Amino acid sequence: MTEKPPTGAAPTTILLIEDDAQSARLATRVLERAGFAVIHASEGLTGLKIASQKNIDLVLLDLGLPDIGGHTIAALLNRIPRDIPVVAVTASTDAATQRRALTYGCDGYITKPIDTRAFAGQVGQYLPGSKQAEPPGEQAECAPNGGGGQAEQPPASGTEVPPRAAAGEGKNE
Repeated sequence: MTEKPPTGAAPTTILLIEDDAQSARLATRVLERAGFAVIHASEGLTGLKIASQKNIDLVLLDLGLPDIGGHTIAALLNRIPRDIPVVAVTASTDAATQRRALTYGCDGYITKPIDTRAFAGQVGQYLPGSKQAEPPGEQAECAPNGGGGQAEQPPASGTEVPPRAAAGEGKNE
């Protein structure tokens, strides 16, 4: 479980870009209970504007947004001069979709429906300076509703992973 920040410390701020109101409410509730501050944007362009203007520690990005595709938003988020981790939160378990998210600059992905018992820890593993909550390939415990909510990592070294969106574009590593 993710620890709450010490009293007086600024909470970690997560930008949730999610168009489905019910999914956004659930994710926000789980993250806030774990001590995170959550800013919600229901459209990609609004989220992009918030990420460029506010001090955001991590972006959770739905890939199926109404105004502009999540993959495009991920690539644009990587052009922001700060190193903000971007994690796709998607219902797709298709390997091609997951590789595409990594190609466009996502640092990882978490499948929907989220597992409310594991979600905050899954998110926390992508924060700068954190240790991985689970080794790659390990499955998170499934939620009672059958939701996998598994946090996925890029393939192990030696496995081909497409480069980020374009050479020279992306996060400063």
